[in-house]
Amino acid sequence: MIIVYTPDGGEEERYDTRKLLTSEASIAGKAAGMTWPGLREALNEDDPDAMRAVAWVMRKRDNPQLRIGDFDPAVDELTVKWDHREIADRVAEAAKMAGRDEERELFHRILVRNAADPQAAEALIKEYADGSPKAPATTSETSMTSETNTSASSPSTSDGPPLSSTP
Repeated sequence: MIIVYTPDGGEEERYDTRKLLTSEASIAGKAAGMTWPGLREALNEDDPDAMRAVAWVMRKRDNPQLRIGDFDPAVDELTVKWDHREIADRVAEAAKMAGRDEERELFHRILVRNAADPQAAEALIKEYADGSPKAPATTSETSMTSETNTSASSPSTSDGPPLSSTP
C-alpha cells in the first residue's frame, strides 16, 4: 500500500508501507491506538488516523523531531493507493471471474482508479486479457522513497477480489 499525501498547494509525497521498519510499524500503531494488523486493515478502509500515523512515522526519517501533533493534514490530503504487487494479485484474482465480464470490467476500472501507477495497472489488465501476464514486480520495482513515496482498497466481496469506490 502506498500512502499518498498531497498538501494543499504542495507537492505530492508517497510513502510505501512495504518499506516500514518493524519499529516504525509499532510506533505508527501506537500513535493510531491500534495494533499493526489493525492499522493495516484500517489503511484498507482509508482510515485517516491510520494514514496519518504511517505518513508521520515515515516523515520522521527526515525530521526525527517531528511530533504527531505537528503533522495534522486535512482528511482529503491523504489517501491510500495499491502498489504494483497488490494490483497484480487483484488482476490475477479477477481473471478467475469466469463468465462475469461486466463485474470484471467494473473491477478493472476500480483497480486503475486506485492504483499508485494507473498506466501500469492498465498494462497488466491488458496482459491478462491477452493471456500473457508477466510475474508481479519485485519490491524494489514498486517501492518509492519518502520524496516520491505511495493504495486504497476496501472491503472484499464474498466471491471476488476487494473493491473500492475511492476516486
